[in-house]
Amino acid sequence: MNSIISKVKRAFERRAATRSGIIDWKNERTYKLWFEEPDALTRVPEIADRWGLSSDERDLLSKWVTDGYFTMPDVFGLADLEAYASEVDSAWFADKAIDGLTISDVIVDGVKTTHMPHSDLLALPRETRSQAREESNWRIGEFHLYNQAAAKIFRNKQAIRICSALLDRAAVPHFSLTFSKGSMQLLHQDTCVFHTWPMNALIGVWVALEDIKPGSGPLVYFPKSHREPLFSEFDNYPQTQRRTSPPEQSDRYQEYIEQVASKYERNEFLAKKGEVLFWHGMLVHGGADYVAPGSTRKSFVIHYMPEGGNVAHRVQGPFNW
Repeated sequence: MNSIISKVKRAFERRAATRSGIIDWKNERTYKLWFEEPDALTRVPEIADRWGLSSDERDLLSKWVTDGYFTMPDVFGLADLEAYASEVDSAWFADKAIDGLTISDVIVDGVKTTHMPHSDLLALPRETRSQAREESNWRIGEFHLYNQAAAKIFRNKQAIRICSALLDRAAVPHFSLTFSKGSMQLLHQDTCVFHTWPMNALIGVWVALEDIKPGSGPLVYFPKSHREPLFSEFDNYPQTQRRTSPPEQSDRYQEYIEQVASKYERNEFLAKKGEVLFWHGMLVHGGADYVAPGSTRKSFVIHYMPEGGNVAHRVQGPFNW
């Protein structure tokens, strides 16, 4: 009888959530990711064989399970990365604007524009553009939608193959970001920034477009921190997370993440050009302080999910971004 009552109660709660527009995600159908199972390490050979991984790549799967990240020296090809870096620089001085493209956080005469259309950028005097490029901590989102060199990296088969093995299902690239300098992002977990289902069906991939130097605001990360539990107040994930949290809750989340990070070793990713970092959605990471004036930290970031893993369209606002 109790089981029947529970089923009726869950059905009622689901209908109520649907009427309000908010899904009760505890009742949503999902599947377990292999690397979150207690026997994950014993399953590595099976996963590696299924996706045709080499012995070295098989070791990376084990490191993913235990440490929440791994690095690879060459995935995208230096020639493709250099071609893309050149395209990014050329965008500042192009003859024709790219319709729909925006550059974020461009500073002109002391005023920051959060999202500057490419046409507005090209309307500025060339000298002003050159100065803005050097002085601003700008970035470009989704350049792969407008540029063939970026799209080639975005659709790189080697990266997709590795991420597919990590997810044990076909991986799809999402959301590219191009950085010129260190982001100085606060510590965070990508799972709490994206809306994925199942939770943690997400892989971050960061590739250096140049040699990364100390003081340039390198990426920082905390190995093994991916094992920590989700922030307890995000109790209806993916509805409840950083993008939907009110300011006071976001502050509490940040305090929690700082406490988590304090338990683990802090690493800086001083990568060589072409070196790639793959990281788990719950791995705590961020951007180190930018303490070397004039230095750059050119990089390209992609996130990978399984088909249908991005459920942002099913989440209700208001949103913080």
